[in-house]
Amino acid sequence: MTGTPHVLIIGGGLGGLCLAQGLRKAGLGFAVYERERGSARADRLQDHRIPIGPQGARALYACLPPDAWEEFAAHTQRGGRSAFVTEQLRELLVLPQPAPGRTPQRSHHAPSGHALRQVLLSGLDDHLVRGGREFVRYEHEDDGGITAHFADGSTAYGDLLAGADGADSRVRRQLLPHAVRADTRVLAVTGRLELTHAQADELPESLTTWSTSVLTPRSDAMFCTAGHAAAGERPPIQVAPRAWAATGAGAGTDAGMRAVVLAGVDAPGGPRPPRSRDHVRWTYVAKATAFPEDVERLDGKALRAVVAERIADWHPALVRLVAEADPDSVVPVRMLGMKPVEPWPPGPVTLLGDAIHGMPALGGTGATTALRDARLLSGLLARRRDPLQAIGAYESEMRAYGFDAVARSLRTTRSATSDSRLARTLFRGVLRTAAHSAWVRAAVFRDYGE
Repeated sequence: MTGTPHVLIIGGGLGGLCLAQGLRKAGLGFAVYERERGSARADRLQDHRIPIGPQGARALYACLPPDAWEEFAAHTQRGGRSAFVTEQLRELLVLPQPAPGRTPQRSHHAPSGHALRQVLLSGLDDHLVRGGREFVRYEHEDDGGITAHFADGSTAYGDLLAGADGADSRVRRQLLPHAVRADTRVLAVTGRLELTHAQADELPESLTTWSTSVLTPRSDAMFCTAGHAAAGERPPIQVAPRAWAATGAGAGTDAGMRAVVLAGVDAPGGPRPPRSRDHVRWTYVAKATAFPEDVERLDGKALRAVVAERIADWHPALVRLVAEADPDSVVPVRMLGMKPVEPWPPGPVTLLGDAIHGMPALGGTGATTALRDARLLSGLLARRRDPLQAIGAYESEMRAYGFDAVARSLRTTRSATSDSRLARTLFRGVLRTAAHSAWVRAAVFRDYGE
């Protein structure tokens, strides 16, 4: 197969849409097929903050059209402070905000999932992003092309197919049926607290403005992320005539959606929706054996009670985060990670993002790695005359950095729940040392966010 390929992208998540943007910028044909309709995915992503490291920022810079990148860079929340504390909120280390003057494409960012999705949809006409198309299987055609089959009986033909359909990828199951995910035997329970005036004033500022990692002497931990309506600051909580990320308003036009979702600026014309409140999302992690056997069948209220019991002797502010969380937001998540896969012969079907190197959320590199995949694959397809050679080169490089990212995430997950009290004590000591030594800090966090 030679010439300009038409690419079927299965999955409209971050990696799939970034690939679409990269292919569009290169002048290549593509279509995106998404199981969920846009409103359903937008509701699910509404306020989740997505950590994006410099590699991910460079991928967005390379793939997005200039106006969309400028909107993202100007209005998204740059990576702020990250704190490491004990379960009594005694400070171990605070990683400062990025140094002033660092360019956006070399910075950490923390956009909401909904905002990032809208940036990635910028300029993609509706007929190119087709929701409600559940992928079932693909079929190789005699002419070398690929036909995708969907649950509604429809099909789509292309020269290449890219599986960006997440950790439970059906594309992967057909392409690499031997690929499996490793169970870390660690379970996370996550929840969300919408901040009222009183809570915002009474809770420690670090919990309501920073990302906070709570490290205990036991084999458990908690990670808290503050979400804010405004980028890079914590405005007073009030109802104001502003357009904020969580409202979803302005969906009628692409430019309007970018302005509303990203900026926190006045919406042009018409009624102006109320601003969303600040919130804190917490994630408690421990070995699966620490939870009841039926933990995944418990409702949010019961799950919240399980976590509250396990942290009852922690700082009252952390206890309050859990006790006052919305029970509908409290869910269990098993920490799984893809096992490395031996190289396979390149062909017209490939994978990117969680579909090939899904990893536990701890470490925060899943989104960055998926965006990096999209940039690499679209760039190689644009530069090489033979698309299959481009896919081979992509897969060779992606396997190396992708499974390295999985390994780092698995190490972080196991470290957070290690049974070794000595190891955990030593790590807390390293963090205290790093707080006073730039050299130690640089050595410990040289891959932070990547």
